Amino acid sequence: MSKKNILLVSFDDACAPWRYKTAFQEPLQLPTLEALCRQATVFQSAYCQAPICGPSRASMMTSQLPSDLGILDNSTFLFDHVPAETSWIHTLRESGYFCSSGGKVHHKPTLARPHHRALYSDERKAFDVDMRLPRELRRRSHPFGGHRHGRGTVDGVDDDFFFDQQVANSTIDFLETYRDDRPFFREVGFFSPHGPHITPARFKRAYNAANFVKPAEWDGYIADSPYVSRNIPEFEEFRSLDFWQKSVRNYFSAYSHGDYQLGRVLSALLSSAHAENTIVAVVSDHGFHLGSRNLFRKTTLWEQSLHVPFVIFDPSDPQGQIVTDPVALLDLGPTLMDFAEVTSPPPNAGRSLRPMMHGARDPDRVIPSYYGNSISIRKGDYRIIRYASDPASPDFQLFDLRNDYWQLNNLGTGHPAFAPMRQALDDWARQTGYVYRDQGQSDAAPDEGGAE
Repeated sequence: MSKKNILLVSFDDACAPWRYKTAFQEPLQLPTLEALCRQATVFQSAYCQAPICGPSRASMMTSQLPSDLGILDNSTFLFDHVPAETSWIHTLRESGYFCSSGGKVHHKPTLARPHHRALYSDERKAFDVDMRLPRELRRRSHPFGGHRHGRGTVDGVDDDFFFDQQVANSTIDFLETYRDDRPFFREVGFFSPHGPHITPARFKRAYNAANFVKPAEWDGYIADSPYVSRNIPEFEEFRSLDFWQKSVRNYFSAYSHGDYQLGRVLSALLSSAHAENTIVAVVSDHGFHLGSRNLFRKTTLWEQSLHVPFVIFDPSDPQGQIVTDPVALLDLGPTLMDFAEVTSPPPNAGRSLRPMMHGARDPDRVIPSYYGNSISIRKGDYRIIRYASDPASPDFQLFDLRNDYWQLNNLGTGHPAFAPMRQALDDWARQTGYVYRDQGQSDAAPDEGGAE
């Protein structure tokens, strides 16, 4: 049998949806993803290695730690810092795959020509990023309120404006026309649900903002460490219930719009000649706070910024299952290359997840995540965060994820789990060569700490 094709679907700023189906009483509507999950392996404890686009995507697409790449924020683009050949896509292409770009998988949706030629077998593609409505579309759009006004465009009239529709159209054309003898790797890099959460109006109307209810355990802003007080301020607008409801509606609608476009792509795959031989992987670069601690942002080392969807569908074994052991976006490349029967190139900090799809378990694996000079690990039921602060007296937080998903109760350094978790962090740092980079200053660059 020929090698399997690979369809990689990447969302942008998409939090792991599992808790949000029911967290606010108004359910998150992702019918395509839910249908896929019923036949796929769902890694429900998957984490990005950085809660911001640039370093997360750099790590995901190279299987290297952000600290090893030297990319900890958005100021440095991966391929301006290391050769494009560092990406595992290059390995797939060198191993005989036809590699096709499509949307935002790297931090730059359209790569420079030399970088593109090193990775892909087809021509570059340019899609219009929908960060701002053109004047005419804005004039006839409707503001639904909430963060950045939640604009909805005219249904069926302005749909082609959207980046995700353009990406889906391009992917559908590829699936319908690809006839090469080589197996393919095709990217489907969606912009949703990244802000400003502009969608066709029907996706806004699919949610009743007044039905959103905050979880009972939420209690506004919590300044529970010196680092948090200095560097992670609350969004005061989110003290207003109405503003929060409309803002979450906007985010949910953008997620649903991306799910709709995913449905178009998967329908085309199902109707194509490639349906029985194509692996589908669905991930996101990082998560997003939707009001916990009065935050509406990424760039924190709490679950809401780090927890991401990670789904793998294998048409030769369409059995739905849930894996709860922690895994990393670092594992994406090694897993896809395992399916492709290609050896992962060194250096490689990830691992193939195929054994976990067949019963293997590793509940105590250490999963690291970085933001600037601060670092966190998930291990077992706990998350420990070591914030960049005075090297002589580091600022720590410890959370019990089993009993405190929203991470509202910092257990502190006196908790019995603190010493073994700190030891696990120190052991991991020593084994990987990571050096704590305390500098006594904020990690948050001005263009990275906000709601987008």
